[in-house]
Parts: sequence; C-alpha cells; structure tokens
Amino acid sequence: MGRPRVRHALLLLPLVIVAVWLTQRARAVRDDPADVLRALRAAHGPMLPAAGTAGASARTETSAYDRETLYEYIDGAAESYLARGFERCLVATYTFTGTAGSALDITAEVYRFAAPGGAKEQMLAERPNAATPLPGIADAFVDPSTLVAIRGRDYLKLTALASGAEKALVGIAAAWAGEQP
Repeated sequence: MGRPRVRHALLLLPLVIVAVWLTQRARAVRDDPADVLRALRAAHGPMLPAAGTAGASARTETSAYDRETLYEYIDGAAESYLARGFERCLVATYTFTGTAGSALDITAEVYRFAAPGGAKEQMLAERPNAATPLPGIADAFVDPSTLVAIRGRDYLKLTALASGAEKALVGIAAAWAGEQP
C-alpha cells in the first residue's frame, strides 16, 4: 500500500460536500418549536378545557363524534353541520356548584369544520336572537342560557338548562379560548 493519492482525495470530496450541504440545510429548515406545537394542537382536533380551568366542580367523560356518527348525537340537525364541512365533535357536561349547594349543568359542544367559513356559518345559523356580543372574547355571543363562539375552524356551543348561568358560560368560553392554538 502506498501513500494516499489525489484520486483518493477526489473520491472523498463528494462525501464531504454532501455532509456540509446536509448540515447547512438542517440549520436552515429548523422549525420554531412554538409553531410546531400550535400546528400539532390544531391537527389534533377540537378541545374542551378541563373542569378546573373552566371553574367547574366536575366534567363528564368526553364523547366524540365524526361525520359517520354525528347522527347519533344530533339526528335532526346533522345535515346542516355536514353541509358546512363538519369533521369532528366533542361533547361534555360541566357541573358548577351554586352558593346554595345547587348544581348547574352546562352542556359543552365543540365542532371542528373543514374551513373557518363553515364554523362561522353554523354559529350564525344557531345564534339565539337575543344573544349579544361577549366582551373580551372575539366572535362570541351570549344570552341567559346559551353561548356560541368560533375560533378558526372550531365552533363552541354551550347550553345551560337553568337560568342564571351566564357567569359559568363565560368561564367555560374563556378557558376554551385560552387553550386554542
């Protein structure tokens, strides 16, 4: 065996060039971790806040529905959701304890649509006539027993079966708005 010659160095040159190129490319393409986290949350699907975050004393297990199973939850209105690009839905009931020990239950539904326009159209179709804009949360409307809000492709609908629920409705909506990507 003799000394390495120029042709040996020339054979290694493409490997060195590829290694340098890969290193520079990896540095240039590195994504911001916060952007990656937002994208993962958005891709995960709609979310409902934990009971404590919403100010509730308890929350039922979350039920999930998709395009095939939405009829099981809202048989009569499923067509309008599907026509607007419905993808997924989560449903849970939050329980709030009143000052006199009475319980207040609020049903929370969050729907994911294929596009923000579908969520907005559904909210406008279901917004109660007496609902007023909710200060502090964009695209949210509230009346004494119902709150509707949108954020991107997600549509939140909260329904209380008792009066005097506005504070609890706002608490859930604020927690939901704070958890969105």
